[in-house]
Parts: sequence; C-alpha cells; structure tokens
Amino acid sequence: MKGSVYRRCGCRDPGTRRPLGQQCPDLKKRGHGGWYFRYDAPALAGQTRRRPEFGPFETKKRAEEELAAELARVGGGAPVTDRSLLVRDYLDTWLAGKKLRLKPDAYTSYAEACELYFKPGVGHLRLVELRDRHLQDLVTAMTQINQPLPDSEKPSEMLRRLVAVRADDTRKMLPNGEARHKKSTKPLSSARIEREFAVIRAALNDAIPSKILISPFNGVVLPRVDKAKSLVWTPAREARFRAELGKRLAGAEAAADDEDRVLTIVERQALWAARDLRPVPSMVWMPAHAGEFADYLDRTGERLAVLFIVAMYTGMRRDELLGLTWSEIDLDEGAASVLETASGDGPKSEAGDRVVPLSPTAVTALRAWRKVQVTDRLAWGPDWPGKDRVFTREDGTEVPGQWTSTRFEILAFRAGVPPVRFHDLRHGTASLLKRRGVALNAAFRRRRGGAVAGAAALPGRLQGAADRARDTPWIRGSWLLVALDDRMWRPDRLRRLAG
Repeated sequence: MKGSVYRRCGCRDPGTRRPLGQQCPDLKKRGHGGWYFRYDAPALAGQTRRRPEFGPFETKKRAEEELAAELARVGGGAPVTDRSLLVRDYLDTWLAGKKLRLKPDAYTSYAEACELYFKPGVGHLRLVELRDRHLQDLVTAMTQINQPLPDSEKPSEMLRRLVAVRADDTRKMLPNGEARHKKSTKPLSSARIEREFAVIRAALNDAIPSKILISPFNGVVLPRVDKAKSLVWTPAREARFRAELGKRLAGAEAAADDEDRVLTIVERQALWAARDLRPVPSMVWMPAHAGEFADYLDRTGERLAVLFIVAMYTGMRRDELLGLTWSEIDLDEGAASVLETASGDGPKSEAGDRVVPLSPTAVTALRAWRKVQVTDRLAWGPDWPGKDRVFTREDGTEVPGQWTSTRFEILAFRAGVPPVRFHDLRHGTASLLKRRGVALNAAFRRRRGGAVAGAAALPGRLQGAADRARDTPWIRGSWLLVALDDRMWRPDRLRRLAG
C-alpha cells in the first residue's frame, strides 16, 4: 500500500478560474498553501481505485507522520480515520451511546462535564489532533475558575470560554455594592477536577483504536487529591471544636448586640455546622454521641426517628433507605434487600445490590414504625399513595433526600452533639459492628457497595472510652448501647413509638 505527500494551494487562474495546482508561482513561498497526503485505500464495491486526500497540515513532516500512521492503521485492518471529526461531535455521539447504559444521574453528570468543560475547552479541535498539551491547558484553566489571577496575568482564551458557559446569577435584585456575577462563585476542588476528567478519559479510551491510536490523556497531570478519611470525634477533638465554636459565637453575639438584635437559632446552627471547625469533612460519632442523639429523638418524639436509627445501624445510604419497600424487608429473618433507591436508579453500583442484615434492635424499631405507618394509612384512606415505601411522611408521600439531610443536621444541632453529615452515619456503622465483636470481614459484607471508611475509625485506645460511656447515667439504656449488648429497645420507648 503506497502513499504520497504533496503541497498545494487554492489559487486559481484569473482567466479560466481553474485551480493552478502545482503551477502556482507562489507555491514555493514559505507559508503559502498546505501539505496533504493521499494513499491507495481499499476499494469500495464497484470501484477499481480509491485515493482519499487528507490535509492540510502545517509542515511536510507532520503530513508524513500522519500518512505513516494512516498506512499502519489501514494495513492492520482498522477502519479509515475520519480526520474531520471534531471533539465536540465525537462527545455527542459517545454520550448518546452512554445514555443507553448509564443511570440517569450518572448520565446527567457526564453530559454536564462535557457541556461545561470539554466542549468549550477542546471541542473545536479535531479528535485526531487533540494532544495532551491541550488537556493540560484545560486542567490549568479549570483550576483558575473563580480564583483571582495575579495582577499582571490576563485570563487565557480557554478560561474565558469556560467561564462564558457557566450559569449566570439570575437574581432580580442585588444587594447594594454587589456586582452581577456567575451563579456559582466557588473554585473547583482538586477532587472535582479529577471526577470531571474521568469522563474525558473514558471517552478517549473508547475512541481507541477505531478513531485514534493512543489516548491524548496519557501524560496529563491532574492536581493532587488528598485521600478522604474519616476521623472520630474524640474528647480532645470535641473540646477543641467547642472552644473554637464558643469564640465564634461570642464574636457573633457581640456583632448582633451592636446591631441591637439577638443572634438567631439559624445563625447559631450555621456557626456550629461550619466545615472549617471540623478536623476533616467526614467525622464519625463516638457511641456516646450516637446515644445522646437517639435520646434526644426519644425525648422530642421525632416522627422519623427510626429512619436515623436504621441508618446508623445498617450503614445504608440515604437514597437506599428512602427507596426501601416493605416487600423487600423480611422482619422475621432480619434482612433487607437493596434493589432500588428513592431516585429510581437502583443502587450506586452492582455491588450495591445486596442483602443487608438487620439487628434485633432495627427489626424491633421497624415493627413499631410499621404500626405507626398503618395508622396513618387508615387515617388517610384512599388518598394514601400506592407506593410501598418504608419511610414516608404522615400523608404517605415520599421523604425527600435533601430534606432528610437538612432535618438530620437540625436535630443533631439541637441535640448538642458535634456535627457530622448524614452520609457519615454509615462510616460509623462499621465501628459499632467492630465494637460488638463482629469480624471485620463481616462488616465488609454488610457494607458492600462502598468502602468501609469507618471500619477502623474507633481505634483500640478509644474502646475504653466507649466502655466508660456505657456506665454514664445519661447514656445508659440508650438504643445504641443496648443494641451493642444484643438486647431490644426499652419497652416504654417502643410503646410510645407504636402509639
């Protein structure tokens, strides 16, 4: 199989308007015209010869390299590369195929990554001409979003394109002195950039070998991401947290006094929930904290207390809990099958499709909760929705996921315990199982579908603190530590819950 490299331009004869081709007097001038190549491609049906043309290229060397690569591909039986295919067009085709396999939420995140970053950043380039330097420039531009630039540095063209496609602030009225800006003002974290680039990496890998020989992602350096870890709210960490919180509350109260007003509960909760007061974003409660929280739910008669209890004691994700149906729970056998989620997408991964064992405490709590729900169903009659969800509102409607996390934060603040996220309850589950003497591999089986981030969150030197908490008057008898002894809830608490 042969090929040739040549140079030509678009000049035409003034009289005949025919292309001059090789007769153009300016063809030998530097920068005039471009370099092309042809090769003898496999003939199609009904053809005797086919010589496709590719170009233009800036240099002869580049044209020769592309010719060699194309001959190697065609000689190996690979399809002929479409050199006119742009990155944005390839991403559209790739996303259309992914939509058939991805869950709706996953597909939405893939499409958002392409629309916000890869199409405006490198979408105008030809796929075969995309190089690692282009992607590296995109990484740099993404790290500069919503970040101040040095005085002497102007935003790059790529950064301008990325900012232009971001959503605008649509507020009708702005506070005095505030200029109109984009809706999101937060810089992109290193972890966010890594997640977004996982999309383009997958897209480029899928393009091999039908459209490109190697992935231009190879050699791209992403910002360093610190591995997420969970830490326990030890007494020392809690004391440091409360000391700093006290200082901030004092400053906020002084500022409120100057304005002749009282610091609101919402403002106090915002200070308590400040992320920079926590050693790491993912914090785990000690058993005493979980017990104090459960006692508060008991004292206040929180309607969905069982939802938080089951979350702490099974390690299930929020969406999995809210998607549970009674038909997938066997209270006699003490097991719950995770087959769907509240969003309807199914578990997060194939490993998330699992059977979760329920402790005697969780089984008893769910039995009592079912009585409450049956009473509500009878009260609402035909207006009760037809879904078989385990956790519902009083009228039978589904419990929103974000509302669940917000409600949990409010209750934890009112209970006076250190802040943790609702998701972090599942990290503490493995520690509780370990405290009960459950083998760590059993904890892994129970927590399939995600890393057991909190499996060893309660180090051995803290087990004594957990033992001492058992003898503390305010925690003695709480559902959590009673459960550690494989006993049921207190009968009086069950009677109140069952009504």
